[in-house]
Amino acid sequence: MGGFFGPEPNRIIFAEYGPLHWLVVAILVVCLALVVIFRRALREHAGVRRWLPIGFGVVAWVFEIAYHVWTYVHDFDFLAALFPFGLCAISLWLAAILAIWRKPAVFGFHYFTAVGAVLTFAFPDLGGYGPDHFRFWHFFLIHGFILFMWVWCLAVEQFRLRRDAYVRFVAVMLPYAAIIYIVDRVFHQNYLYLAGPTAGSSPLDFFGTGWAYVAKFAGLAVVVFFLMYLAAPKEPRKLTAG
Repeated sequence: MGGFFGPEPNRIIFAEYGPLHWLVVAILVVCLALVVIFRRALREHAGVRRWLPIGFGVVAWVFEIAYHVWTYVHDFDFLAALFPFGLCAISLWLAAILAIWRKPAVFGFHYFTAVGAVLTFAFPDLGGYGPDHFRFWHFFLIHGFILFMWVWCLAVEQFRLRRDAYVRFVAVMLPYAAIIYIVDRVFHQNYLYLAGPTAGSSPLDFFGTGWAYVAKFAGLAVVVFFLMYLAAPKEPRKLTAG
């Protein structure tokens, strides 16, 4: 044990699907539900509408920067963690942009990438760090911020996906994933989990190894993103004169 910023978990150990995990999920659900319930009041209060997402974003990024300092100090593969190649890292950057500029075009990508944060809460690969350690708060705050901006943009800002949002997203992500697969192989990393499942338990454990794993994972991702597209509120169809 090394204190709040030490390299190892402290006295309180976080366990997947233990009471602490369910408490965190419950708090997340309540907070997101409050955004939806009070969406009209939040939308009509200009100051809160402008500064609440920014304030949350500042807190999340303070923790994110501190996390990279922590990985450097304790020699936890600092460079690998620094590059924002993973789905949640991309989504964190998009969430920060949305907090400041509220661009519907940016949300068209954030809507899909935010699924990584959903999976993070469902299958947290946290290494046992509990609430008496910095890593616990960093882990759940940044992923909570991603989901907060996801719900905020839908409920408060009333953003809607373009009709071609799914095609645009897949057209960008497929070549990106191909590049990251090469990066994973060359540098022995696991960005986007293309090299294998997470360290913790998840459904990816049943996908096998090698090309079979990649094919199953890619197929599942394409289907999940399509289902997300079907469930999303979309811009009204443009009527053409005829």
